[in-house]
Amino acid sequence: MYFEEFSLGQVFTVGPISLSAEEIQEFAAKYDPLPIHTDPAFAADSFFEGLIASGFHTLVAIWGEWTRQNRLGAEVIGGLGLDYLQWKAPVRPGDELRAEIVVSELRPSSKPGRGIVGMKTTVTNQRGETVLVTQVKALMKAKGGA
Repeated sequence: MYFEEFSLGQVFTVGPISLSAEEIQEFAAKYDPLPIHTDPAFAADSFFEGLIASGFHTLVAIWGEWTRQNRLGAEVIGGLGLDYLQWKAPVRPGDELRAEIVVSELRPSSKPGRGIVGMKTTVTNQRGETVLVTQVKALMKAKGGA
């Protein structure tokens, strides 16, 4: 999508996806090896009373599904970063996750042929609980741009 094809308030959806206990443990063993993510016995006696996914796993799982949908298309130049990232509730094995991605900012870049698109992503589980909220920005090609 070119920069001009976005509109404020435009909504995209992702999901449902879910993470198995095995996926949670495998991701955590490599990238976030806290025992609440890797050790079911420890996690059962923890504050969370069971295994939970790393927040980063939740983020990249949703991001991966969003990327596979290819909604931004070949016109995406790259990401500009996360403005914020909040984990609101734990994600447990088998939770069904969905994301709503809302275009929250549109502004031309200081360089011609480009525009900046801000997107607020809210991830919820099957109970309607918000588990993650983030704001990202992408640099997009503009029509007629190089």
